[in-house]
Amino acid sequence: TAMIALDYLDPAMEVIVTRHTATPRSIKPRLIVGDKLTVSDHLHLVLMKSINSAAVALAETTAGSEDAFVELMNQKAQEIGANDTHFENASGLPKGRQYTTARDLTIILKQALTYPLIKEIIGKKEAVVTTTAGRELYMGNTDALLWYRNNMVGGKTGFTNSARHCFVGAMYTDKGLIYTAILGAPSRSRL
Repeated sequence: TAMIALDYLDPAMEVIVTRHTATPRSIKPRLIVGDKLTVSDHLHLVLMKSINSAAVALAETTAGSEDAFVELMNQKAQEIGANDTHFENASGLPKGRQYTTARDLTIILKQALTYPLIKEIIGKKEAVVTTTAGRELYMGNTDALLWYRNNMVGGKTGFTNSARHCFVGAMYTDKGLIYTAILGAPSRSRL
């Protein structure tokens, strides 16, 4: 989602949260109808906290509809060699035949790290974004390794009932970057 948004949108562009984009279930901080945030702000919400409504807002702003955006996501997956991945929506919430593998998540992260803004965001422990109306949205990154390892580039956590707790991340070592992808952990602490 982040890569496609950045392929088409300027990070400084404003994105307005509509009734439809505010609908997907999500964790806090919640977006409300009428919130105006930049593309960069929405990316912070998506990458640091998995705010599903921010993903849908980016999708609709980029391609006019989430379905059209998903077509771009699936094209990108094929272009970068993530051949065992198929997207059905921008948020990763369960829907239809949506699937991926640990290997493909690593391929996707490796490509995402070529985008300086994505790399910067996933490496942040905390951030505050402010709507144009002045509402401040605080977020702590769900990648707990950022607090415990100085060599973390960053990563992305995820959870659904069917996939369980998941993570893909990268860290610096004396031999270069090491990527890790874990799917299906029974709890966040086990992850």
